[in-house]
This record gives sequence, C-alpha cells and structure tokens, in this order.
Amino acid sequence: MENNTKKVSQFKTEPDEIELSHPDFITVLKVIWFTVKGFFKERPGQIIMSAFTLLILWGFHGELELLKKVWSDYKGPGYDIGNRPQLIAGIPWDNELISFWGGAFLVVVVPMLIIKLGFKEPLSNYGLGLPPKGRKSLAIMGFLLLMVISLPAFYFATKDPGMHALYPFYRPFNNTSQFIWYELTYLPFFIAIEFIFRGYLLFGLAGVRDDSLPPGEGGFPGVFYFSRYALLIQMLSYTAWHLGKPLPELFGTLFWGLAAGALAYVIRSIWPIILAHWLLNVLLDGVNSGVFHFFQ
Repeated sequence: MENNTKKVSQFKTEPDEIELSHPDFITVLKVIWFTVKGFFKERPGQIIMSAFTLLILWGFHGELELLKKVWSDYKGPGYDIGNRPQLIAGIPWDNELISFWGGAFLVVVVPMLIIKLGFKEPLSNYGLGLPPKGRKSLAIMGFLLLMVISLPAFYFATKDPGMHALYPFYRPFNNTSQFIWYELTYLPFFIAIEFIFRGYLLFGLAGVRDDSLPPGEGGFPGVFYFSRYALLIQMLSYTAWHLGKPLPELFGTLFWGLAAGALAYVIRSIWPIILAHWLLNVLLDGVNSGVFHFFQ
C-alpha cells in the first residue's frame, strides 16, 4: 500500500533535471502524463491539441476522409468528376463545396467557439479583426508586396505538370460565370487554411503569457510563453499539412508560412493574407483551366 502511494505521489511533480539525468520507466510515464495533462489544463496545450485534432478531422489536404466512411456517395475534392453522384442540385462542384465549407466549420467555427466560450477572449485577438488604426497602410502595402513577390512563383507553377493536374480541383467549366461562382465558393477554404495556422495557432501561441498559466506550470519566466517561436510552429505545421502536394507548392509553403505569418502578426489581422492567397489561387485555377487565355 505504501509503495503504491509513493508511486502516485511521484506523478504530482514534473521530471526535473536531476530525474532526467538518471531516468527510469516511471520518468517516461511522467513525461507522457504531464504532456497529456497540458492538453487539458494549459492554454498552449489546448490550442495545439484542438488545432491538430480539427486538422485531422478535416483530413489529408482537407479531403474529409471520415465523411467518405459514412457517406459513400461523397468522393472528395477533385475525385471522379463526371462519374460521381450529384449531391447538391445545381452545383457540379458539390464535393469540392462540401470539403471547403466543411473545413471552414471544423477549423474556423469550432476554434471560434473555443475562443469565445472557453478562453473568453475577443476574436480580434486571433487575427479575425480588421487591421487596427495605424496599421492599415502597412496592411495594404504588405498585401501588395505579398502579391507582387508571389505572382511569378504562382505563374510558373502553372507550367508544372503536377500543379496543372491538381488545380483547379473541379473542371471543366462551361463558361466564365461558372468559374467565378466556383472561385467564390472556394474562398472559405482560404479562410480556413489561413485562420487555423496564421490565426488560431500563431496568435494563440504567441499571445500566451506566463501569467495566464496555472502557477508552476511549464514555460520560463518572461513576457511571452512562445514569443516569435509561434511563427515557426505555425510555419512548420503549415508545411507538414502540405506534404504530398506538388513540389513547387510544398517548397512554397516555407516562404508563404513565414512571410504571411510575420505580416499577419505585425498588422494583427489575417484578412489581407486571406485575400492575397485566394486571388493568387484564382489566377492559378484560371490559367490551368483555360479561363484566362491571355496568360497562356
């Protein structure tokens, strides 16, 4: 009995440097225990765990694989076009629409509920507000600079066979109007992809202060718990999400994740980033689908 009590008491404190220098199997269990405990008790753990769980639910590249398991008619974005069952009357790209809007619900709406009901913070703390006064000019200049720098890379991506085969997810379009409607329904995808990485993860982790954590729980003394390393965490996560994409896009995530993340963090808003990302992909889709003939 006394031995069991001693073992339980060992799990009341995290492993220190002395214990880690002479570890045993209990040390391994303690590392696991305090890591999992942090997912429920500490703000950084809550943000990381919820973000990654929601991304897993959205699936590989946002394909909603779990939905395929329970709804056999749903094939996923870009799959079996022309042969798959019609799921939404009047919308040929219904599978794509479900993926885009399903992602927006999972990685935007659900985190918004966590922020408002769980953290009890304003959504503007996570980049969902417009750039505040004094930063609007920088936001406009940053948006234009991001577009100018990225345009050549996106244009040359249209020459890559892998990118041409993948984008747009849905094709062919009967006319330009249909293309425009498709791209408008594509916008929620970019709200989703930018918010979960540049909003929820970046602002959430960079904004966690030592005094917002329970006494004695994790971190080091200082103003911020993660500080600028939140920028690297969201960039690496964003890059990992793109594994399996064509090489031009995969390597482009390193630049975009860092540049877009830094801009969003400085101007305190993700909306200019969302607009730039969406417009660049409209160009990519338009060229690849033949809608923008003058670029070919």
